[in-house]
Amino acid sequence: MWKVMEIKRKGPTLHDFPYSGPGRKCYHKWIVNVTPPGRDHCLHSCLYCYARDAVYSRSSKGIMEIYANIDEVVKRELDSLHLCPPVCISNVTDPCQDVPELKRAVSRLVRVLSSRGVSFHIITKGDPSFLEDVEGFPGRGMFFLELTVEGPPEVLRIISPAAPPYQARMGAMGWAKRNGLRAILRLDPLIPPLYQAAYGDGWLEAAREVMAEAAKNGAGHVVCSTGRLSPAALARVVSAAENVIPGAGERVRRYYRFERGPTCYGMMIPLPLRREIHAHLRDLAEGLGMTYGVCQELPPGEGDSPGLPHCEAYPMPFSRRLEDGSFAPLEGCTANCHVHCAGEEEPSCGLPELAKPEPYRPSLLRRRPGGRRTRLPLFDHEVGGKKITP
Repeated sequence: MWKVMEIKRKGPTLHDFPYSGPGRKCYHKWIVNVTPPGRDHCLHSCLYCYARDAVYSRSSKGIMEIYANIDEVVKRELDSLHLCPPVCISNVTDPCQDVPELKRAVSRLVRVLSSRGVSFHIITKGDPSFLEDVEGFPGRGMFFLELTVEGPPEVLRIISPAAPPYQARMGAMGWAKRNGLRAILRLDPLIPPLYQAAYGDGWLEAAREVMAEAAKNGAGHVVCSTGRLSPAALARVVSAAENVIPGAGERVRRYYRFERGPTCYGMMIPLPLRREIHAHLRDLAEGLGMTYGVCQELPPGEGDSPGLPHCEAYPMPFSRRLEDGSFAPLEGCTANCHVHCAGEEEPSCGLPELAKPEPYRPSLLRRRPGGRRTRLPLFDHEVGGKKITP
């Protein structure tokens, strides 16, 4: 039985993706993690997980720690903001694990975000249906659900055997569809030599079948990468693959080599092959009526479906604080400021400083009592199939 301890988050949560440079693909986000990073805090124990090997990963000796006060911390931070970035829950562990204490913490956080009208999305392999019981979910902000499905059942049994099985994940995507919520398939990482070992020359068709089932269950967009693995993660994948499919481990090992790029680094397959694979997968996704985005491992715009505001496709704007303390989304904002507002002296948010390919400074977003407040336009949008006018 997994031991659980509810702890207090002591510091602020407001932070963006930490990397800078002209190759930055990620739009500005507020990343809220409901547990500390580390293998002790996620039941899934996926072999490739970057968070378990990261320098910031924290061991708690087999005890899952959960920030029981995460809603209170985020509420205090919201009270200090003039502009609120779109929120991502969560990047270091799955927020929808089947752990009652975790579900309660996530529910309280989602209640705060929904009641304040903040745009947010959730990345998971689990069952998010408990959110139906959250009053006001998803609120008047933008929302989408992002389901990670690295491949068909044969692939999942190798690289994420302790995570929810294939059909359960597809069922979670179907839950979003039934509730009128946008959903994304995160085909990440798709490890080509593992697919090839399992499916031979038909491996692309196996990937297409995953996308086809996701589309049937309501996903309208695919985010994909071919993997950026740490050396330790690659060794785990190689060992597990060899145990299941003789020769597969060596095949995986041959494909991956260390690469340091402008947006990411780690054990990766060569760039020309990444380009070729993403071109094929994009064509397959678009043939299914979906759009396709590449997560970081190609230059901005390369490999993506045309016209996407960012790799996750769906609107995730900054929101402006209203007089009653709630927030409403900014018209035309994509939060991908360094791409869509570059060179603008008066962007709709009033902060041209955000239009740089680097993380925002939290101080920029905080309220400035007595200072100039830009009156910002709002826009009509749909949440859960209903037209909402903030």
